[in-house]
Amino acid sequence: MRDRRNLPHSRVKSTKVGTTMHLKVEAAAQILLGFAFCQTFGAHIPCREPSDAELESMLSHHLAPGVSLLAPMEDVLPDQDLKSCPVNVSQTSSRLQDRSASPWSYRVNEDPRRYPRRVLEAYCLCEGCLVDRQEDRSVQSEPFYQEVPVLQKSGQCEAGQYVYQPSRLQVAQFCICTFP
Repeated sequence: MRDRRNLPHSRVKSTKVGTTMHLKVEAAAQILLGFAFCQTFGAHIPCREPSDAELESMLSHHLAPGVSLLAPMEDVLPDQDLKSCPVNVSQTSSRLQDRSASPWSYRVNEDPRRYPRRVLEAYCLCEGCLVDRQEDRSVQSEPFYQEVPVLQKSGQCEAGQYVYQPSRLQVAQFCICTFP
């Protein structure tokens, strides 16, 4: 083994430069790895859902003042099981959908990535329409759709809160009789 004192001056200098460069590269790598770790694990801010009041406020900007496009869930009971076509029109019911020649009922359209998460939509009970106490298939029962504004969860997180974007949803409101 040689004594450093016996090495030429230029070789000692290049060894010091090489060691210094190696330390700089190693320090830069540690900084980058630390930054990547913090981005992935350490600095993760959990994203929270906006409150229903916040989402309602955001949605109201897309509606005319005082307008609500969706029937309140309390006023209409959705079916637990889908109903079938009745034998004839109920003339004594207080509900329009039971007295119609094209009867309908409601089901819940649920999407956890949308606000409102639960939307009531109509579905037709018959293929044809009820005429003279029987189903007439020369006419058709068809849903009447209305486009309603909703908010769709984007998957992005800003300032610790999930971002919802305005969107439109076709919702069946009731059923009508049409000619094919």
